[in-house]
Amino acid sequence: MDLQLAALSLVECIFAIISFLLIIAVIVLYTKLRKTTELLENLTVKVSTELSNIAVQVNDANNQQSEIQARSVVISKHLQRIDEKQQDVENQLRELKFQDPSLKLYQRAADLVKQGATIEEIIETCDIPRAEAEMLVMVHKSGS
Repeated sequence: MDLQLAALSLVECIFAIISFLLIIAVIVLYTKLRKTTELLENLTVKVSTELSNIAVQVNDANNQQSEIQARSVVISKHLQRIDEKQQDVENQLRELKFQDPSLKLYQRAADLVKQGATIEEIIETCDIPRAEAEMLVMVHKSGS
């Protein structure tokens, strides 16, 4: 019987050792699970913070883009007004240029020379002396 008692206590010892090892394994796994959970919670907080920062940056970028677009519209309108004023000034300059009768005649004579008119046609059309008509023809033909 001693052998049976010894065999039983050997089985009990093995069972106790296995139970002990299982308890240690459960404790180790539980500890690792807690650490992993803490790491996961920390990462979740970091990701949430980064997402908030990114959302703020996106909002700032959208605001800047809206501001740039608004400024662009204002600048476009301003450039359009400047262009209109420039055209008005150019028109006024043309009008002033043609208000002086002598300038008008000589401008007309120069245009006729460029179109290939003869000296007689220039004299008749612009009512200028022959010498001036010949001079205009020489000046514009030498300039061509």
